[in-house]
Amino acid sequence: MKTELMEKLVITRDELLNALASLSAEQLDTTAVDEWSVKDIVGHISYWEQILLDHIRETFTQGRPRPMAESNPDGNINAREAAKRKSWSRQRVRAEFENTRRAVIERVDQLTETDLSFQVPSPWRNEDRIYSVAEMIDDDLGHSLQHIQEIIQWQVTQVGTQKR
Repeated sequence: MKTELMEKLVITRDELLNALASLSAEQLDTTAVDEWSVKDIVGHISYWEQILLDHIRETFTQGRPRPMAESNPDGNINAREAAKRKSWSRQRVRAEFENTRRAVIERVDQLTETDLSFQVPSPWRNEDRIYSVAEMIDDDLGHSLQHIQEIIQWQVTQVGTQKR
């Protein structure tokens, strides 16, 4: 379980960094998915990975992750976090992602198989399930991968458009 999570963390990190490496500053600021630029998407991934770190910490200090507040619908949080990072340089956004992902990797590496199988209630609003810490981490990785794939698909579309 731990080995697979660690591999996914490294592979998805590398996929995102490889995708970013080939983009110009202008492309990073270009709207890529809905109203979000690539830079916004990277900031979005970083923010939610910081929340994941909070959930892991809370699990082992309080016995469960803090539930998401009803007064903060996801759309408002996402818009707030995108606005917060709007003036950030691409280097700062990339550094935030790299530092946050490194912290997640280090934290997961510290967890034992028993820690990873620890059952917690989902912190997400409108979700009643109980799941393991490993599943909580894997769900976040799925979220990150979805956005990484959006960036890669956008890149493919951009390259195809630029060659015409």
